[in-house]
Amino acid sequence: MERYTDKVILITGAGDVAGATAERLLDEGGKIAFSDFSQKALDETIEKLKKEGYEENRIMGVTCDVRKFEDCAKVVTEVEKKFGPIDTLVATAGIIRHFPIEEMTEEQWQDVIDINLTGVYHSIKSVVPSMKARKYGHIVVISSIGGRTGRACGCNYAATKAGVNGLVINLGYALGPWNITVNSVAPGPLKGKMFDGMSPERIATLSAGVRIPRLGEMTDVAAAIAYLGSDDAAWTTGEVLDVNGGLQY
Repeated sequence: MERYTDKVILITGAGDVAGATAERLLDEGGKIAFSDFSQKALDETIEKLKKEGYEENRIMGVTCDVRKFEDCAKVVTEVEKKFGPIDTLVATAGIIRHFPIEEMTEEQWQDVIDINLTGVYHSIKSVVPSMKARKYGHIVVISSIGGRTGRACGCNYAATKAGVNGLVINLGYALGPWNITVNSVAPGPLKGKMFDGMSPERIATLSAGVRIPRLGEMTDVAAAIAYLGSDDAAWTTGEVLDVNGGLQY
């Protein structure tokens, strides 16, 4: 199945979810552009994909600080120069600063808000004009179970992910007349870098209540993104898709 043949996908961020999503969409025929604050992260992710056999001419990277709209707009210009108009935006860029509210600094609060929420707003805003002009586009944002339930995470993180869901619902309504879909994926606990260095007890706490008895894989999230970012989801918008092994029960 190659739902992304000749499609251009912009992925913000270059971490675990971004890399797994790129693999899935490259397998389905897409062209992938990454944007990330870190050139090192971009280089490592792109090099990994090339070592796995993906064609270099279908992958590119552009440095970007999503806190700055002008950076996001620059990325769109660079991608259009190389690949053409962006068909699908996948916004994965985000950070974690988990602290109890009484210990959280103003800087820790604001950093998470600026990247996880304002950064998503900037990323979406940068692609909307072209999508509106073409009357076509898919936007997928990474949310979290932390924005859906009272999970053990920082209130800054929870606020941004709940805010992202509100943004998705609002823009799904607002952009629908231009055939632009806007959805989010809200993962539960996933295997990946976030668990590096965590004790088994902490991992058990985070994954308690999962009905399908395993932690999520990055490929589970990538599969959900692949659906929502494709024409298979052309009549699905303003939705938050929980991918959490049944933690809602």
